[in-house]
Amino acid sequence: MNLGYKILWFEDEPASFRAKNRLVKRIVENFGFNYPQPRNEIDGSNIELINFAQYDLIISDLKLSNVQGTTLLDIIRDKGIYTEVIFYSSIGESALREELKKFEIDGVYCADRTNDNFKEKVAKVIETTIKKVQDVNNTRGLVIAETILLEKKIENVLLGYFNETEKILDEQKGELLKSIHSKKVIRHKTDIEELEKVDFKDIKSLIEKDILTASNSFDAIHSILKGKIKELGVQMSAKGISAELKTKIQEKREGLKNIKTELNNFRDEILKIRNTLAHVVEEFGEDGISYLNSLNADGTVIKFDNAEYIRIRKNFIKHNINLDSIIEHLK
Repeated sequence: MNLGYKILWFEDEPASFRAKNRLVKRIVENFGFNYPQPRNEIDGSNIELINFAQYDLIISDLKLSNVQGTTLLDIIRDKGIYTEVIFYSSIGESALREELKKFEIDGVYCADRTNDNFKEKVAKVIETTIKKVQDVNNTRGLVIAETILLEKKIENVLLGYFNETEKILDEQKGELLKSIHSKKVIRHKTDIEELEKVDFKDIKSLIEKDILTASNSFDAIHSILKGKIKELGVQMSAKGISAELKTKIQEKREGLKNIKTELNNFRDEILKIRNTLAHVVEEFGEDGISYLNSLNADGTVIKFDNAEYIRIRKNFIKHNINLDSIIEHLK
């Protein structure tokens, strides 16, 4: 399970595909997943080239111009692929269900071509497929894997900011790296001799030797943004600056302030959740549905149920986008 919900689609009418694709995109994103553009096939000519294992759902029009949707599904099932399938048709859901009774096909859902019925059925099926893999181990795996990706992106932000081709760091960068190094020495007094051997001016060395933790990296980027915002404030106050240039600087400064505000939530919404999931125990409610229960340091109960899983996934997507914005602003 990852943050990308992939769909294989069979539809030979471009307009119909585009309209329904927009509906499904909103459904998938509401469940807290990214929505990679579905692979759309207009017939079965490429069926032997498709890697079916990578798809979470198959959606198909019942009648394509050159082939019956049920014929395609027979071929797919013969390959041992039992991914859920949604058939839709203008004949209506009930008539479609009667039509499918002629075939011995498992794992198939039926929907009317009308948007309301189609949207309702797709939402229910997608929710079902998600809950099948939304167990404790999958959730822990997703959180750990996505946190690692975000931490790597944070490291790349720092590597880009502290350009290793620079032989001499400017005063601001030098002071920031010195601060990171000094804080680490203070936190690990028992290892102070080893830490003092590391060149604090070499950001790559700090990362490779695991001296720069995810929390340290977060603090470093926070300091970088704070410095950039201050620097832009100074530029705005310069004498003789034109109104047009001042407006551009102001817009950039406000953009960085918004990014910095969003970054402030990273520790609680990402790092704390990752650490919490490593220690909570699976429990079962009276309805038999499993969930994770955890206590915050302040005694607050966090119930890792379906709503919380969706919130966690959306937070990962949000912070991934925010880090991309930081990279763009620091170019």
